[in-house]
Amino acid sequence: MMKPIAVLGTDGTIGSSFARRTDAAFAATGANTGNLAFQYAAFHRVLGNERITVPFSFDPAIVRERCRLICVPAANFLYSGFDLGELADRLEATGLPLMVLGLGAQAFRSVSEVQLKPGTERLLHLFRERCARIMLRGSYTAAVLERYGVQNFEVLGCPSNFIHPNPHLGASIAERFRTKPLQAVALAPTFYSYNAKGERALLDEFGEDRVTQLIAQDPLAAIMLARRELDAPEVAAWLDGKAGLLTEMNKAERDLWAGRLRGYFSAEAWLEAYQAVDAVIGTRIHGAALGWQAGRAALVISFDLRTEELAQTMGLPFVKAAALAAGGAEAALKAGVEACAPVYDARRAELAGRLVRLLGEHGVTPGTVLQSLASGEAASLPTEASAGPAPSAPKPTSWGFLEQYNRRRIAGWVASSGPVAPRITVRLDGQEIGTVTPSTPRPDISGHAWAFEVKIPADAKVPDVAKVEALFTDTGAALRNSPVVTSFAAQDETKVLRGQGGYLFLQNDSNGVLEQVQGRRTLLPGELDLWERFFRGVDAAAVSHGVRVLYLIAPNKECVFAEHLPDGISVSEGRPVRQVQALAARLDLRATRVIYPLEAMRRAGTDVATYPKGDSHWSDYGASVALDAVYEAIGLDPNTAGPQPGPDAFQVEYRNADLLSKLGGVCVEEQPVLRQRPAARVVQDNGVLNTGRRRELRPAAQQAALGHLLMLHDSFGEWLIPPLAERFASTTAVWNASLAQSMLEQERPDVLLFERAERFLVVPPRFG
Repeated sequence: MMKPIAVLGTDGTIGSSFARRTDAAFAATGANTGNLAFQYAAFHRVLGNERITVPFSFDPAIVRERCRLICVPAANFLYSGFDLGELADRLEATGLPLMVLGLGAQAFRSVSEVQLKPGTERLLHLFRERCARIMLRGSYTAAVLERYGVQNFEVLGCPSNFIHPNPHLGASIAERFRTKPLQAVALAPTFYSYNAKGERALLDEFGEDRVTQLIAQDPLAAIMLARRELDAPEVAAWLDGKAGLLTEMNKAERDLWAGRLRGYFSAEAWLEAYQAVDAVIGTRIHGAALGWQAGRAALVISFDLRTEELAQTMGLPFVKAAALAAGGAEAALKAGVEACAPVYDARRAELAGRLVRLLGEHGVTPGTVLQSLASGEAASLPTEASAGPAPSAPKPTSWGFLEQYNRRRIAGWVASSGPVAPRITVRLDGQEIGTVTPSTPRPDISGHAWAFEVKIPADAKVPDVAKVEALFTDTGAALRNSPVVTSFAAQDETKVLRGQGGYLFLQNDSNGVLEQVQGRRTLLPGELDLWERFFRGVDAAAVSHGVRVLYLIAPNKECVFAEHLPDGISVSEGRPVRQVQALAARLDLRATRVIYPLEAMRRAGTDVATYPKGDSHWSDYGASVALDAVYEAIGLDPNTAGPQPGPDAFQVEYRNADLLSKLGGVCVEEQPVLRQRPAARVVQDNGVLNTGRRRELRPAAQQAALGHLLMLHDSFGEWLIPPLAERFASTTAVWNASLAQSMLEQERPDVLLFERAERFLVVPPRFG
């Protein structure tokens, strides 16, 4: 029989807490009752194998003998004030592999504040050595690990995000919040002196009629006061000097709110208590996050990076404390729920799926609830009163990646939480070309991972552009990166120019991009005449219809990363885009603005890849830089546009790279990908591939303040359409360069946006 997993800490409940002294029960939580939230989630939701809890004071020899792996549901271990050398000693002495869930760093304004003491640094390096991958709370923590030379991690938030079993939790919260009045509120304050003013403002805004619970997580004196230990000297000393908003109150106010103070030694009791409120607002991340998991609207008020990164990663409504004006919490709660709830469920399912894969890398079976959230299916929870046969063992969970596709073969890998490889079916343009059982071990992925390969039949008619699919045979579910539309054209490799530093560029294309960037292919007089006719026609029509026109030119990768071009190739200022810009300036257009965000993309590319090394298109991050220029040109108020994603809004994932795929090897590379995808809905799609495709989109939330957008685009526009469709009340996107006047009159847009890749400018568009 396989040995159980040792879970460090508790199962989310302090047993017989009612019979314990407060100090003993509080110490068992780890000196913060918020720890019970993620310990409960780890034990009851994340892990599916047989498991036992062990205290932090465990005997290494006993744990080594009885267990096979140690799971560490972590808190903000990475803090300058901690020296966790003793814990490192105990874990190291077991000789067992580790699995760390929800590791966080504790900083206020900058990760540079985190200077680890020797014992904590040793613990972090032990995590690196003993974990397949470390589950982190957010991007700020990731920056700390990178500074200390730790790379085997993944940002997944906190296990507490997976407590509620309903896969449609966000939707149900939004519906409840929309239909029920906000009559009862729980506040989860820190009681810190520097938060006293803001936390008092929350009490004043909602008032004693609506604030029915004040949640205490620490310190010990706060829990003692919640237990009505009014005569304890610790309570008196705390109230007199370090109780934040309570210290600043007069006696009558203090007595009122102390009577509503609540502290919980059971995560389930805490979640149950939140059933009596309509919303939870707090500067305590778990105080507020448990409200969301209880199915109630919630708002996190972040005052430091640890709070902010968790809210961002998990997709919870949050607002920075410094940005919240007195009396503005209810409005922030409403805006936060409306913005986050529609996209929360998809985000949580994605995180759950990635956590399932992380567990598989450790040879751990995921819990029923976590598996269900990853699949989007509701879980049935066991009850002690239920009778019947013991539940069967959960089916192994499988995952995989499609990573190679060319005229000879299609290949990738799969992994499983069990020892048997799942069968894989491969399709090319909808036609099945093979089904295989992967057999080549991939120990770099996990202990239960295998490579697969399907050769393309010699007699297969392979088009120049085709759709590739890799599916699990039993379920029909797609592997990651599947489907992908890619080029299978002969001599594809001759279209790739190898630059410096691993950068790939386009060459030998029909538009002559290298000739353009070097100024050898410029716009001829007749072509400039066509451009002038286009600009004049569009501008005159726009003026007569009251339309704002933006012409966005997506910069050539060769221009953004000119320093990585091979020796002997330099970028000329006489290239076609400069001719188009000069023409537009000379015409003195009234309603039309040309946008060419080259310098912004060059600056941004020093931080995060605006163009992947192996792709000719911009990345999610590069598209966000271009969108910033579009929003500025539209003149969006920051409150309407919302905060634009900076580097911290992206995570690294493997994605298809079109230039890399032409070389016949692995076709994917690491790219910056938005953590939270735009949720605009496609309400109509004519299904045409590329040129001629037409889509109608609507925002997921109905608060979009802008009117109708008509967008003419090419492949670069695919990155822009979803976020733009969230800003406008309606969007029509057409894959084309030219515009018929009848379409403009039919659509009657408020904004007309053309997006065109720079290399396509040698083919002038038409209007009329």
